Amino acid sequence: EVINLTLEPIAAINVTIPSELRLLNLALVDIGAGTSDIALTRDGSVVAYAMVPFAGDELTEKIAREYLLDFNTAEEIKTKLSKTSSDSISFKDIMGKKHVVKIDKVLEDIKPSIQNLAMVISQKIIELNQKATNAVFLVGGGSQIPGLCQMIAEILKIPDDRVALRNRDNIS
Repeated sequence: EVINLTLEPIAAINVTIPSELRLLNLALVDIGAGTSDIALTRDGSVVAYAMVPFAGDELTEKIAREYLLDFNTAEEIKTKLSKTSSDSISFKDIMGKKHVVKIDKVLEDIKPSIQNLAMVISQKIIELNQKATNAVFLVGGGSQIPGLCQMIAEILKIPDDRVALRNRDNIS
């Protein structure tokens, strides 16, 4: 028997943004595989929430199409973009051909998809809030893609340091 049920963006905001920070006009964006969930705070409360059907899988699919890869290999490459200390990534395409590609090249190849993700998220924040929020926190696997924070800051016209990743290390 269900005792309590909450929406995913509200559950995420309860974990990542302490109640004492909710006086500020903040956005939390949980970028998952298939959707990006957005919750906004202001005056001590969660004032709006929404979901956009654009997230990390779009980036994975772009990598798969660009390099002729199966989805799982493309997902591994996407994950390595933010986690590897190397400047290149090696993989085999579906034809069995081995490739070694610079991380910067992969990021450049998928930049239109990253920009689209940033635009969709930023537009939804502005739609819900009627203006940009004071800051944006990004969580979830899709949020780890290099350059996304800066793109969102640019679209929202807020300083780069006001769009940040939240992870286990910086959540109390």
